[in-house]
Amino acid sequence: MDKKTDTVRSVEKALDIILAFSEDKAQLSLLEICTMINMPKSTVYRLLSTLVTRGFIEHNQKAGKYQLGLRFIKLSKMALINYDLNEIALPVMVILRDETGETINLYAKRGIERVCIQQVEGFHNLRRISNIGDFLPLYCGASGKLLLAYQEDKEVEKVLKETGLKFWTKNTITEQMEIKGQLADIKKLGYAYSRGEREVGVTSVAAPIRNHAGVVIAAVSISGPDARFGDENNERYKMLVVNGAQQISKNLGYIK
Repeated sequence: MDKKTDTVRSVEKALDIILAFSEDKAQLSLLEICTMINMPKSTVYRLLSTLVTRGFIEHNQKAGKYQLGLRFIKLSKMALINYDLNEIALPVMVILRDETGETINLYAKRGIERVCIQQVEGFHNLRRISNIGDFLPLYCGASGKLLLAYQEDKEVEKVLKETGLKFWTKNTITEQMEIKGQLADIKKLGYAYSRGEREVGVTSVAAPIRNHAGVVIAAVSISGPDARFGDENNERYKMLVVNGAQQISKNLGYIK
């Protein structure tokens, strides 16, 4: 076997070790790794030692087990730079639309407002549609309040002060203390719900999307006419949008 072939085989074996780890097998002993990839103990130990030295694997000596190293966090950040949020969110948004028949929107915070950055239109003739690029308030509507709920207190104060809290409908809340109370509830629940706050007859439920660092960077929502958001659909849509947001977050590299 020539030197080049031997080097390739060593790389393949090292990758086999790395790929042995998973969400349900985050820590593995030397023996467990050997058994999983069917490789001699001496070979696995030699490769593990190199991976530990280079920061790809960490050895928890107290537990006697190995785990993926912090070097992967840096590499994942570099990889994710090449992925656009819209591109990653769109497949999940399509699934949400197919499961509900309603319009699915993706919003991100921009200054003291939010902007619609992606949309998948619902199947119904009567449906809620925002234009991609539309700027909307943060203090009302499910997506707006959700994005505001995950901001620092100082930023919340700035938004409420500079926005100019106006009534969009009779259901719009403009009292700062009441808004802040709702924001606290949203963080506890993990989703936001609104009914006719920005538009009469429109109900919406939204959930947070987190990046690899756990920071909320966007909100995905299900929106439609009040009449189609009955008690049964309300609970179902809440579950679906939360699960959808969690899947997008996972695809962005977030590990809960």
